[in-house]
Amino acid sequence: MDILYYIGTGSHHNNQELRYSLRAMEKHCKDLNNVWIVGNRPHFLNDNAKYLWVPDTGFWWQNAFRKTMAAIEAGISEDFLLMNDDFFMLKDFSAAEYPYFHRGEIKDIAETKYQQVICNTRHILQSLGKPFRHYGVHCPMRINGAKYRKLITFYQNDDNPVSARCLYGNLFCCGREVSDCKSNEIKASVTGCWSAKDWISGDVFKELDELFPNPSKWEKENE
Repeated sequence: MDILYYIGTGSHHNNQELRYSLRAMEKHCKDLNNVWIVGNRPHFLNDNAKYLWVPDTGFWWQNAFRKTMAAIEAGISEDFLLMNDDFFMLKDFSAAEYPYFHRGEIKDIAETKYQQVICNTRHILQSLGKPFRHYGVHCPMRINGAKYRKLITFYQNDDNPVSARCLYGNLFCCGREVSDCKSNEIKASVTGCWSAKDWISGDVFKELDELFPNPSKWEKENE
């Protein structure tokens, strides 16, 4: 199965998060085929990865959707695993069998821009008679391209932003409720994944380097 990372331009660490995420993926994913990077190109990335340049032109929810769609249109495997650059797998797993996870129902609170996006998604799902669970658990998500294409109808109105992850999960999946994977210390949750709760520090990068010291096949030599 192919793996997709969509990358923005806002890394505070020169994309070192992605470097260690890729190393963790290579170590623990047992059925990995191609890695796709869409968006900003990290300096250390070699030609073993499939790369697409898609610039950031809008808000994060628009950019994430556009970059995922670009990979689908470019020929990523029909089923693929959607990753973020700050997701680190800590246990062996199969991408083709990776479960779906959510963190309970979406609360009807919109005090921040992120909460507004999630609330909009909740209201749309309610209007469709669908469950409205929060699939933003900071771990991988298995995606089917044909199903994902159906989300485009929800991206016609920029004044009503939505979360593709939450839409997809509630429309097409049945997930298990868990706590979010974000934590201040490196440890695997039931999802097998860890994501930093705050900005990643130098000490955390040292720990990641101890866990994953060997360059992945997607890294240039001496970069």
